[in-house]
Amino acid sequence: MTRTLFLTAHPAFPPVTGADLRNWQNASAAAGLGEVLLVSLIAGGEGPTSVPNLATRHLGADAAKLYQLDPQQTSIDLGIDDAMLGKLAKVLAEFRPDLVVVEHLGLHPFLDLLQESGARLVLDLHNVESDLANQIARRRDWFGVKRRRDARAIAAIEARVAAAVDGIWACSEEDAGRLAERGLGPAHVVPNGLPRADLAPRQLPAEPGAVGPELLFVGHLGYTPNVRASETLARKILPKLRSALPEVRLTLAGRQPARRVRRLAAPDIRIVANPDDLTPLLRAAHMAVVPLRSGGGTRFKIVEAMAWGLPVVATPLAAEGLGLRHGHDIILAESDRALAAEILRLWRDRTLREELRARGHATAWRRFGPDPIQDAVVSALKAVSQT
Repeated sequence: MTRTLFLTAHPAFPPVTGADLRNWQNASAAAGLGEVLLVSLIAGGEGPTSVPNLATRHLGADAAKLYQLDPQQTSIDLGIDDAMLGKLAKVLAEFRPDLVVVEHLGLHPFLDLLQESGARLVLDLHNVESDLANQIARRRDWFGVKRRRDARAIAAIEARVAAAVDGIWACSEEDAGRLAERGLGPAHVVPNGLPRADLAPRQLPAEPGAVGPELLFVGHLGYTPNVRASETLARKILPKLRSALPEVRLTLAGRQPARRVRRLAAPDIRIVANPDDLTPLLRAAHMAVVPLRSGGGTRFKIVEAMAWGLPVVATPLAAEGLGLRHGHDIILAESDRALAAEILRLWRDRTLREELRARGHATAWRRFGPDPIQDAVVSALKAVSQT
């Protein structure tokens, strides 16, 4: 039986954000092969969980200090001190893992200590951070110069850590390809699965009976790409729909809404901050709309919407890495005008909407449900153990 330690920045239990969900998904799957310990820097719950063989611990890091960086550090770095290194050394000595999965590139200061433990090491890249940094670095101003320097520094950290570990996990074939282009890898693809599968309906639910359409966008509403997507929905897409669909409503839901998001509230725009349960929102919506044009992320929300029977209209970037087919599982469009047109077309064509709901629901369970994700994680773990 394999003893696996997952090292994360934030507590993975209870899972809330995309990163938490991925960490919890992977750790829960690993528990089928042996004892698993989820260790986070920031304090969270400690002790056994509802999953057999899976327990949690934390190193007690102060969240504010963790993100107080000096000018020489990159944007992905974390404020890791000797005290945290000492605490992890004790955990390693007590737990004696056969394998350690590191989920955040900013945890690279722990690398030497982890190598000394003798465990096999896996780098789980939720994003190719250098690629995301390059997206931001394209502006041609003084800040752009600084961002390009940051992107180069992140790429160097990525390369150093990738060379030091025994295996790399990527969320998608696209991310694995980006790493391969730089000579990093090969990466084993461990996709993001359906979050909270125990709550999602196995059978396609009926569409809500409200006049509608009720549009839904879910994400961390303090994350800049999601803030911009929220503004796009409220200020550009919704106005294009109001004349043809006077009953259209929009719900923006997620953690820590930025002030820019809160200001979007209106009679036909609802802001739901820090929802404890997404189930009522998913049941009430007619459509999920995801107009992302920058940033990464784990794309859990698209899979979750499909599993609840919501047709999804999104930009190609928002659905990147999921392998979904336009017109079959999802509707893809790039411009605001095209996104609005697709929402209108889908709402007016009930037959098309029902077909998309049914196919999306089936795809979510077949490709992203608990069984295929369990198989992917176990396969990835075994591959590293055998190298």
